[in-house]
Amino acid sequence: MSTADVEVLAVRLTAARLGSYLTAANDDLARAIDLYDWNTSVSGALYEDLGRLEIVFRNTVDQALTAYGAERGWATPWYTRPSLFPGRQGERALSDIAAARRRSTLRRRPEVHGNVIAELNFGFWRFLCTPPYLTSLWVPALAAGFPNHPSAGDARAVRASIADRMQQLHFLRNRIAHHEPIHHRPLARDVAALLDVGGWMCEQTRRWIEQNSRTTDVLTRRPGTAPVAP
Repeated sequence: MSTADVEVLAVRLTAARLGSYLTAANDDLARAIDLYDWNTSVSGALYEDLGRLEIVFRNTVDQALTAYGAERGWATPWYTRPSLFPGRQGERALSDIAAARRRSTLRRRPEVHGNVIAELNFGFWRFLCTPPYLTSLWVPALAAGFPNHPSAGDARAVRASIADRMQQLHFLRNRIAHHEPIHHRPLARDVAALLDVGGWMCEQTRRWIEQNSRTTDVLTRRPGTAPVAP
């Protein structure tokens, strides 16, 4: 791009939007825009990886809780049982579930279990990993869904490490969804967290994500700017 093009783009993108990129590029405007473009590319690659993980993660949780309910003879899906969702955190989850059930039955469609699950967002699944759900979800059902975890059999340890990584990935996903800078993050650490969770569910999931991911390749093409801490 010509210098004139770069200057016009800088106005279009705004100084506030370019601030972190200019800092990383030592106030070189052309390099800052190159970094902006790279940030878009790596965000897209990571979003694909996060999407793969989200689908498998929510299915793992759903399958574990469905099996738990079947063992106890529940006549309705697990997400209809308020006792699984204690305290204020549970109130929020129940509100999310109610909204998902409404969305899944718009235009008088019948409620289908899988459609309700699909309407629950990444944040819902992430918050099911928090401490209030240790007794109601993780001890009786969810920890078993992560058989490759190094502390398999210890529901408290499994929940804690998955919660840590899911919080990290939820924050990353929100940054990406709002087109925010992620170039200053230790993205290799984010990739490792994502693969940890996938691999703890099953090795096939981890390999599927790795083999289809563009992220590692995009990371190697970061334009020359200030280095990011590992």
